[in-house]
Amino acid sequence: MTTLDEQAVQDPVGEPPSRPAATYRLFWPWVALCVACVGLMLGAPGGEVVPFHLIWIGFALAYGFEAWPVPITLVALGLATLSSGAILVSRANSGVIAWEETTEILLMAILACLVLWHVRRRVAATAAVTRLADHQVAAVRQRERLARLTSHEMRTPLTIASGYVDLLLAHEDRTGQRDDLLVVRDELGRLVRAGDRLLRTITLEDELPKDSLELTDLVEETVTRWSAVANRTWVSDTTSATILASRERLRACLDTLIENAVRYTEAGGTIRVFCHPNGPGTICLGVADSGPGFTSEQAALLNDREPGAPGDDGLGIGPSGPGGQTGYGLGIVQEIITNRHGTVRAERAPEGGALVRILLPAGRR
Repeated sequence: MTTLDEQAVQDPVGEPPSRPAATYRLFWPWVALCVACVGLMLGAPGGEVVPFHLIWIGFALAYGFEAWPVPITLVALGLATLSSGAILVSRANSGVIAWEETTEILLMAILACLVLWHVRRRVAATAAVTRLADHQVAAVRQRERLARLTSHEMRTPLTIASGYVDLLLAHEDRTGQRDDLLVVRDELGRLVRAGDRLLRTITLEDELPKDSLELTDLVEETVTRWSAVANRTWVSDTTSATILASRERLRACLDTLIENAVRYTEAGGTIRVFCHPNGPGTICLGVADSGPGFTSEQAALLNDREPGAPGDDGLGIGPSGPGGQTGYGLGIVQEIITNRHGTVRAERAPEGGALVRILLPAGRR
């Protein structure tokens, strides 16, 4: 199968989309210029040089802005060369100009061909880049569609399997079997969370519409949702703050931070979700917990990180502790927030664990 890059190499001169010559806006003005210049050459013996060169200057300028089909261009160049060249030869033959002046005929024809060749290469390169970009966009959309579909397809059987495991646990008294079932339930839960993270990552990267959003409502809703599934001491610390943002995107960011806090705290530990104005035009949103927190190296890595820099993969910035992961979620959150002119800061929480603070301009998405 021929790749797009190979196609570009095999077709180095390219060809613009086929369309009638009448649709080329600069072709006919250049033809009119040629006719006018040939008329001036005929009517001004001894003054042929300026109109002769105007023909080729006009071609280089017009063709540089608008590439015409090769056959039409070659016919037009041939006619321009023959008509203007015949006048120069006639004047040289009659002694009006020196024969050396006729060398301009060949030189200008060669120059026109070089212009044509270079412009065709530019057209071919632009077309190849466009095809590659379209192919990349289609591939990204296909991957996102597959990721969404896979995550949704996983969720139903995993939920059913978890329900059956819970049913078996309710009727199982033997210690060994209960321990085995608990391991199965834990692994199923990990798969469910992995699917949720996959969907959340896609949500973080999507371009979503922005609305005026009251963060207090978002924080309260998020805390209520998570408190039903995680046995922690949940604290909602909010001050009324309104931001122009995507609700889904901010909720996905909060879910990612809260999931980290749940992972690094034990049952009964404290998780505080907060939001408040942070000076003129800035909103602060974040999560704090009572877990082991960031090491000084991890905090510095997150705070000094430049998302998207060469060699940066967003890994290794999760809190320390037995639940340690790659920190990929934190890296994604930081990249999304940075792209929207915000910052993400890792600090030590008053509760003793990790504190992740998101600072966003109130008027930006």
